[in-house]
Amino acid sequence: MGRSVYQRNLSLLGFTLKTGIGGCSIMKFYPNAGNGPIMKAAKMALETGNANYVLIWVPEESENALKNILEKTCCDRSVKKNMQNRTIDWYLETVNRLHFTNKGVLHSCLKPGDRDESTVVLMIERAIETGNFEKILGFIPDAHVADVRERFKHVLDKSNYNRNNIAAGREYVSAFIDFLTYVHTIRTCIPGEENHS
Repeated sequence: MGRSVYQRNLSLLGFTLKTGIGGCSIMKFYPNAGNGPIMKAAKMALETGNANYVLIWVPEESENALKNILEKTCCDRSVKKNMQNRTIDWYLETVNRLHFTNKGVLHSCLKPGDRDESTVVLMIERAIETGNFEKILGFIPDAHVADVRERFKHVLDKSNYNRNNIAAGREYVSAFIDFLTYVHTIRTCIPGEENHS
């Protein structure tokens, strides 16, 4: 059975963040990977004890394993105060490992050393968090502004999901990753495009 669109898109972003392309490290493309949406979700799950925050970022087959790990980490934090940092680090590393479990075939136009992309990704994250499209308008090619605005609205619509609805959360993650990939593509993979100013 073929993988879902969600799984393919998640694998695409996961492979890009973990390895980089053409010798370009993850820190050049996505410098806040340690404090990006995946880690923010992992930390929120730890603070609240609600695994649903982070389950949407890992493969379905890893859900039970992650729930068990989160429960153990919460217990260790309560019982072994002096082991808190080590336990949390283990938990966060495991979330990353589970997230990067499935690595699909990557088709990307990332350019080695393109430091501008790191800024773009950060700005996209902030725009989605605040719901402010104007934050990213400055680097969208003129010909694609209307389309990107519609896609941005789609991501925002998907972001308003019930935390207990894992399927809806996965739809949001898929929309988020698809948006990142699309913006990156129109900025770097389409010849002759000029950014909006």
